[in-house]
Amino acid sequence: MGLTEKVLVTAALPYSYAPRHFGHLAGAYLPADIFARFKRMKGVETLYVCGTDENASSIVIEAMRQGMTPKELCDKYYPIQKEVFEKLGISFDIFSRTSKPIHYKVVEEFYRKLWEKGYIYPKEIKQWWCPNCKIFLPDRFVVGTCPRCGAPNQYGDVCEVCGAWYESFEIKDPRCSLCGTRPEIKTRTHFFLKLSALSDKVLEYVRDKKFWRKATYNKTVSWLEKEGLRDKDITRDYEWGPPAPFPGAEGQVIYNWAENLLGYISATRDWAENIAGDSERWKEFWLDKDVKLYCFIGKDNLFFHTILFPALLIAHGDYILPYNVVVNEFVNLEGEKLSTSRGWVVWLHDLLAEYDPDVIRYYATAIAPETRDTDFKWQDFAEKINGELIGTYGNFIHRVLSFVYSRMGGVVPEPGKLGERDQELLNLRTEYAKRLEDALEGCEFRKGLRIILEFAQEGNIYLNEKAPWKNPEEAGTTLYTLIQVVHALAVLSAPYLPFSSRRILDYLNTGERVEELRWSDVEKIISPGHRIREPKPLFRKITKEEIDEKLRRLREIKSKTGS
Repeated sequence: MGLTEKVLVTAALPYSYAPRHFGHLAGAYLPADIFARFKRMKGVETLYVCGTDENASSIVIEAMRQGMTPKELCDKYYPIQKEVFEKLGISFDIFSRTSKPIHYKVVEEFYRKLWEKGYIYPKEIKQWWCPNCKIFLPDRFVVGTCPRCGAPNQYGDVCEVCGAWYESFEIKDPRCSLCGTRPEIKTRTHFFLKLSALSDKVLEYVRDKKFWRKATYNKTVSWLEKEGLRDKDITRDYEWGPPAPFPGAEGQVIYNWAENLLGYISATRDWAENIAGDSERWKEFWLDKDVKLYCFIGKDNLFFHTILFPALLIAHGDYILPYNVVVNEFVNLEGEKLSTSRGWVVWLHDLLAEYDPDVIRYYATAIAPETRDTDFKWQDFAEKINGELIGTYGNFIHRVLSFVYSRMGGVVPEPGKLGERDQELLNLRTEYAKRLEDALEGCEFRKGLRIILEFAQEGNIYLNEKAPWKNPEEAGTTLYTLIQVVHALAVLSAPYLPFSSRRILDYLNTGERVEELRWSDVEKIISPGHRIREPKPLFRKITKEEIDEKLRRLREIKSKTGS
């Protein structure tokens, strides 16, 4: 490793026009944020980049439906996306856009090099043509039956049920997604990426990634061994998106999945130019083989990130490859798959209107779909927040701070001689910090959350044992010890619950900023005589009435949609 360890963190680029729901948060943005925050606390130079994916054919279709240009559509929704992430404390170093000139420049340079290296070639293909709309129908302009698994109502490029990708002319029972007409086949010259030449190299790259999540590793290796890589058509016939920089490709753009993956690179370049103030700094991350690149995604994007992205980067030759692709499964709602079209979904903007962002972050981590699909249940939400976050974590912190404030005049007491039990609790700070560090390094975020709760519970046990309200002669030592544990909890929970950590530090009156905390601060001592501020409860309880109302609304959606 170089002088300073460097980590580059990416989270799947969200479509700009679609609001983000709870599953998106739990699946990509929050785990990536927890990881990035932790790494920064460890003193690792960490860059967390993301941005809206604005060049998909689905955006062109949605813009047509809303009677606006794709640019107008993206301009309308980009600030909405950005605001939701900011309110949730997602600590992107940049939240860029793939419609920016810097992205178009990156895509052009990248594919010009692939063309020069012989990885791109022209080929005549069959293409759907809608006789009614009088346009060619790439990808999402066509819907039909998946040619692999037979699932109905799938797009013309990828099946959202089995995950297969295919050429649009392979789809069965095709129809134009704009008007429903059955399209005709015409021939066109498109440009193909020679993925077949990269199959062995990608397999070689993946084979030593046994530390990836088991399902991710197994699915990727199985795909490469059984299916191999087939050459992929990477140009499309519409005007929105980065122009294809190949001779004879005039009027065509680069296929969304072949360009949006490069959005991670263009976002980093955008950051270097417009935030870091040094247009060359992006190279320190993308061109340094010692940098570790972590990509956080949902399982529907698995093959694009474990196969296509590495293939593109290998073909180019200059860039680092993903060190870890952290893939999460899906979050369902009350036992059923999410359906945005029928309103069977929990929108983040709706949650933020009612709940503290750390309450949302807590539950999203508590049920994180790390190894299997999980279920958002409103009753479970209330139980976990009331029983764990408030009952164990919040309650412990509030009890200690309130006791010091009301019984000790708000001053950290002078301890007597620390006994074995006091020292044992203080030693737990570094023990729990090490356990949590190991979990976070392994991207086991649910496990990490349990470790934080366990530490708070240890504090509760000690508080009840020592009972300073009954033992005034030992109360000074007890509360001095507990204040150190409260501070340690504020440090350890900062990657998970940054808003709560900020409030705890504010009550402790330490002058520390959450963004500047270091992992080693877990051992910091708050001296006797230090004055704290009046504490307030960190969270509000969730009532039975509000949960009943949420469930009533879901029943209403069911009865309206008849499902």
